[in-house]
Amino acid sequence: MIKKKGHLIRIDTANTTLVIRADTAEYLYYGRKISSAGDFSVCEGASPRRLLSRPQRADYGEPNLILCNADGGFTYDFTFSRARIAAEKNEIPGLPSSYGEGKTLELKYVDLPTKVCLYIYYTVYDDSDAIAVSSKIVNGSKKEIRLRRLMSLQMDLPGTDYKIVTFEGSWARERRKTVRELESGVFSTDSKRGMSSHQSNPFVMAENERGVYAFNLVYSGNHKEIFECDRPGGKTRFLTGINDYMFDWALAPSEEFCAPEAVMCFAPDEDSLSARMHAFVSEHIVRGKWKKRERPVLFNNWEGTYFDFNEEKILSIAAAAKRAGAELFVLDDGWFGRRDSDTCSLGDWYDNVEKTGGGLKNLADKIRAMGLSFGIWVEPEMISEDSDLYRSHPNFAMKIPGRTPERMRHQLMLNMADERVQNYVVRTISDVIARSGAEYVKWDFNRSMTDCYGKGIAPGEYFHRYMLGYYRVVSRIVKKFPFVLFEGCAGGGGRLDLGNLCYFPQYWTSDDTDARERVSIQEGTSYGYPQTVMGAHVSACPNHQTGNTNPLSARFNVACGGVLGYELDPTKLSESELSEISGQIAFYKEYRKVLQFGDQYRLYGKNVVGFITVSKDKSTAVAVVNLMERRPCDPVPTVRFKGLNPSAAYEVSACGKTQVAGGDLLMYGDIPLEGLADSKVADANSGCIMSRMYIIKKVKNG
Repeated sequence: MIKKKGHLIRIDTANTTLVIRADTAEYLYYGRKISSAGDFSVCEGASPRRLLSRPQRADYGEPNLILCNADGGFTYDFTFSRARIAAEKNEIPGLPSSYGEGKTLELKYVDLPTKVCLYIYYTVYDDSDAIAVSSKIVNGSKKEIRLRRLMSLQMDLPGTDYKIVTFEGSWARERRKTVRELESGVFSTDSKRGMSSHQSNPFVMAENERGVYAFNLVYSGNHKEIFECDRPGGKTRFLTGINDYMFDWALAPSEEFCAPEAVMCFAPDEDSLSARMHAFVSEHIVRGKWKKRERPVLFNNWEGTYFDFNEEKILSIAAAAKRAGAELFVLDDGWFGRRDSDTCSLGDWYDNVEKTGGGLKNLADKIRAMGLSFGIWVEPEMISEDSDLYRSHPNFAMKIPGRTPERMRHQLMLNMADERVQNYVVRTISDVIARSGAEYVKWDFNRSMTDCYGKGIAPGEYFHRYMLGYYRVVSRIVKKFPFVLFEGCAGGGGRLDLGNLCYFPQYWTSDDTDARERVSIQEGTSYGYPQTVMGAHVSACPNHQTGNTNPLSARFNVACGGVLGYELDPTKLSESELSEISGQIAFYKEYRKVLQFGDQYRLYGKNVVGFITVSKDKSTAVAVVNLMERRPCDPVPTVRFKGLNPSAAYEVSACGKTQVAGGDLLMYGDIPLEGLADSKVADANSGCIMSRMYIIKKVKNG
């Protein structure tokens, strides 16, 4: 709900209130919902907490905007022009953004000497506590100007006593929660890799005793988040948007530049914050047929075979997967061109008839005849120098003339800023999907950008023009195949962001499938993203990334924290292991709606990490607790569950034992995890976790 009274504008969600004074471009309040209808001018008079910067006008903080005017100067001073409330939200040209029923506040500011206009938009949805924010610059002058920075959101927060929470890592170690005390000066986190990256996810938080502020960016390219502590001014400035690294955008008269959409949210604590962000992503980012549809249990052959397979091998894996209860088989890398290793054939999206037994359609039809859906792996943005595509179109590759290109994973990138390349990708990938009849597509992206160059493209515009080209391609393909389940992948979770989730309903969380590592990876991801977007697979042991060995039950328990799949060769398993997997899949199908679309909370105890996923009506829950290491003479670990109805009675089942307890006791008492530190399990496995699953059901009439 948005209300305007003079220059004061109040935005209310179910649990928060945001108050803006439009004429002075200030935030007067953002936090817990204010029930009273009092005069917010009582909040005026403190050091102004601005929603846009005034460089060269006694605002010495990090600016949301850096532009070079036609006269060569960087000075601007935006004056309030108007505020209007729209009943709907406009799309951002060329960029993904949130959608749904709600209202949008448009604020317009004008630099009077140049007639350059800055627009800031705030969208509030009827059912969400998150607020979407975006910015736009329009060159109203008669000469070209150059944009060096346009952040999507500036939020000056009250006080300076914040802990800054970021989600950092690397390949196979994505989104590890990292907490820092904010010191005087500037702290920033960013990506310069041409993708949102494994190293630094755009989701960040700022916490103090008043609550938790969280921010994210609906963008998949270079991003930057800045926290600036202004102790004399008693405030902390936050900025998020496109990274200004190597950014220099020319705007001719009447041209506009739209920044990607940002998202901000407030909650009193981390659990509430995650619940609000999960709801926002589920309702206003993810879209299409698969938004609310239960996701299939899949088998992927990658870690089972890598490039070494033929038709007979794939069909034997698919048959074993079907017997175990799988619903989807995914053929991973190696099915096309002469792709027997990662050194060749990217871009040659025609069938390797020898490996597929006569062609992709032939193989897919045989798998469908088993009663399985068929899925396919592609890496559309890449090109191998040893490929027919490169030999015929070397100009399609991203590389600088006269320089030796940087090669990663033996591959270059396609110049997706070039419309000819975009059309090639749309045409060839559409053909792959159509001729195979694929119901699932895994879209991979296995390297960072280097040698960024495109003929006729200004260097300072390349990164963003690549992203505009990428979004143009994926939007066309997704629109053409609305019934296909697309799962994004970028060497694992290197591009798991709100921008991609506007096209891909789920994302491969990490290439690291080790259950121990996945506990931390999925825990960090869960702060800003719901479990239904996280691909989580059971893989073979010893694990291919770490060498660790975990019991099959532990691997399954951890994978239940996301969308379940298996990444192994079932023909190499024993009958008892296959029987156990069959039971796991049957259990998952029974509780799939809860596990995929319930409310998920993180669980903690001493040396214990886990999760609980609770049905919307709080009648059923599945909880997993993981003891990360066994320590001699440690006391019995305990855990407290979350999200239950405190007034209800529940049956709690684990390890063949069922007990009845009240929801309040299960949440506020310390539940002992006796027998979890099993020495036999620890001795039989290396680097293992000890895991237990609880099934919690409301007692009828309880």
